[in-house]
Amino acid sequence: MRIVGPKPQISVLPTIKSSRPPDAYLNLLTQDEQEFREYVQQVESQPAFQRLVESGHVRKTNFKGRVPRHLYEEFQDRQFMEFMAEFEIESRADWQTDFFREDARQHVKELAVKYRVPRGRLVHALEYCRSLKRAWGGNEDTQENYMRFDDPDFREPPTTQTSFDSEEPYEALAELMEMYEITQSEFVEYFMQTNREPEWIADELGIPQSAVREIVDLVDQVQIASSMQVTVDDSPTPSESTHETESIASIQHFDNPPRAEIHVASEIEYNSRYRFDPVDPGADEDGALLADVLRLINQRKSLTFRVLMFLYEYQYRYFVSGDALYLKPLTQAEVSKELGEHESTVSRILRHKNVDTSNGSFPLKFFCQSKGDVLRRLIDIRERQELISGDRKKPYNDAELSEILEREYDTKIARRTVTYYRNKFQETPKFYTRRRGVNQRLDVEVTNGEDAAPHGK
Repeated sequence: MRIVGPKPQISVLPTIKSSRPPDAYLNLLTQDEQEFREYVQQVESQPAFQRLVESGHVRKTNFKGRVPRHLYEEFQDRQFMEFMAEFEIESRADWQTDFFREDARQHVKELAVKYRVPRGRLVHALEYCRSLKRAWGGNEDTQENYMRFDDPDFREPPTTQTSFDSEEPYEALAELMEMYEITQSEFVEYFMQTNREPEWIADELGIPQSAVREIVDLVDQVQIASSMQVTVDDSPTPSESTHETESIASIQHFDNPPRAEIHVASEIEYNSRYRFDPVDPGADEDGALLADVLRLINQRKSLTFRVLMFLYEYQYRYFVSGDALYLKPLTQAEVSKELGEHESTVSRILRHKNVDTSNGSFPLKFFCQSKGDVLRRLIDIRERQELISGDRKKPYNDAELSEILEREYDTKIARRTVTYYRNKFQETPKFYTRRRGVNQRLDVEVTNGEDAAPHGK
């Protein structure tokens, strides 16, 4: 029974977590890619910038090879805190002992059961804790870690853990897929959803549960290897895009095993950041003001890639498969909430930016799919495919579409909302009309079969 008490007196107004950013930053976010790159060149051509560089107060760092995950450390911090809060891990007295032990990655299965968390998300959390422990041990990222990887002074912090740059998980996963004849579509469907139990997958595919568990573990490693780092290419990847806007990155698909990675051309501005030493405003007022501008440029670059990384991880099944049926519903408001940014900031960062994929070049906004977009594809593509193949004898009704969205797309939607969206599709007939069309087609096929029978004798 719910007990309703007296209405409390609120003396302090609640504050909004993500406040509106300053106008100077919003103006910078509003620039399209070409304007932004020209603006950066203009800033770097100023005498004050040259003075800051020569005095050592500003250093522009470029990357070559694999860019460390520290570019997304702020995003990673938020992800970890949300993970801890969602599963109430901080209330457990021994979580620090479990998460920071040297061999924590080797005990993922037991820890996932103990804390009742998805194994894939737990692995990300353990990697985060490992990086923290490394920093506490005196191996924190220094300026050397931001140098080019081919710089002779660059040194990777020592670690006792196995490097994820190793090809071992890729090779082992490819061997298991070949051994059990798992196709790419089956791999994406059965092993890229954290809410499916190994027992159920084993029954569906007809393979041992031990093999399923081994594949799940390797998938976790491959996904971490793909998402922890970004590859910087020496030459830009040719884009098939005819858009005036330049792409900020490409998300490339690989086989054996199926996976996707973010690649950035070394020539573009997103391959660099500014590192700062304090500037005395009294000694160099112009330099101090310019340093603030450079920080805003850094923020735009970092936020752009935080958004890109979130979209990449959220729509990962699509990037691996290239199948539009795997695109999940996502709103700009949800992106804003996940990143802890103001909606106006996210809205601006999504504009005028393209990403190259195996299916062509798409604006970032494309990956914020509406529920209506997903429903349209379920009816126009999936329903049609299943009817043609004979997997279904009748079209989906609205209740079934609602169940699919909740079960496979993690999107709760009422049946009447499905009806609302479907009625907006002028080219998509209602259920009874679609069913009548299926029945008429079946009747024609049967009639043609009867007519053809005498000729076959």
